[in-house]
Amino acid sequence: MKLIIIEGPDNTGKNTLINNILEHNEVVKVIHCGKPNLNGNVLLNQYKSFRNLADIAITDFLIEESSESKLEDIIVFNRYHIGEYVYGQIYRNENPNQIIDMIHLIEDAILEKIPQDDIYYIQLLSTSSELLQKNDDGKSFSDAKLELIEKEQQLFKEAFEKSKFVNKHIIYVNKENSSEFKDRQTIINEFNEFAKSNIEQ
Repeated sequence: MKLIIIEGPDNTGKNTLINNILEHNEVVKVIHCGKPNLNGNVLLNQYKSFRNLADIAITDFLIEESSESKLEDIIVFNRYHIGEYVYGQIYRNENPNQIIDMIHLIEDAILEKIPQDDIYYIQLLSTSSELLQKNDDGKSFSDAKLELIEKEQQLFKEAFEKSKFVNKHIIYVNKENSSEFKDRQTIINEFNEFAKSNIEQ
């Protein structure tokens, strides 16, 4: 049983990677993180939501581990707690230290029940913010939008470093020194290599 967390800015190919996992594994559960409840204490609401999703994942994990399920069974998070470090700061002026405290509480809850070796944290990024901006609207470039994308990528990198998970890897989705996407299979191959054949290919 594996728990995979896939994070990253919009337009980096999270759904494409998840669809590949679905195509090549018989039993995969995908958990989507939605937008936060903006009523009351948003950070507290986020913690409760993330903790609830963690409890669901842990319960499913333990049930599958105790059954005769196949070893390639996977739970995938399409976005999760890491993104709050980015969007909480940019859109709600949340305190970054408080967000990190929340992130670590969520990760501690997971790590109490799920071994480090069974958790994979994948961060999709681009060294070309222009690529993500171009893919976003397909028509024009806005300096303000570009600055926002660059800020998001910077904060995602910071959150990546602060995570307690040890099996983590950044996949850059653009070609080297280019504002063009790598081909789909190249990205998938990098993911599979990182997973060290623990996921059925």
